[in-house]
Amino acid sequence: MIRHIVLFRLAEILPADEKKELLNTVKRKLEALPALIPEIRFFEIGINSTIDPKAADLSLLSDFDSMESLQTYQEHPAHRDFINWNRGKCPKLSVVDYAY
Repeated sequence: MIRHIVLFRLAEILPADEKKELLNTVKRKLEALPALIPEIRFFEIGINSTIDPKAADLSLLSDFDSMESLQTYQEHPAHRDFINWNRGKCPKLSVVDYAY
């Protein structure tokens, strides 16, 4: 199994209500992917609830059968559409992929 973790940070400081709305939209768009991409085995999205300025704003934890399955997910049109939509909204990403 391959675990794929992505930490998202917003591009800029937003008022709290706008930040909450944007993060909820990002979360909703991500939550649509498992129904469209069969390679996804597990998919969990969480919005940060702490005030720590070093913390990411949103996390994605997902599992795939293999690196090939992860690659298929990354190249899937629905995933590419999300990346293109998200590009200016949460452009600061950290990614970790590991076998377990």
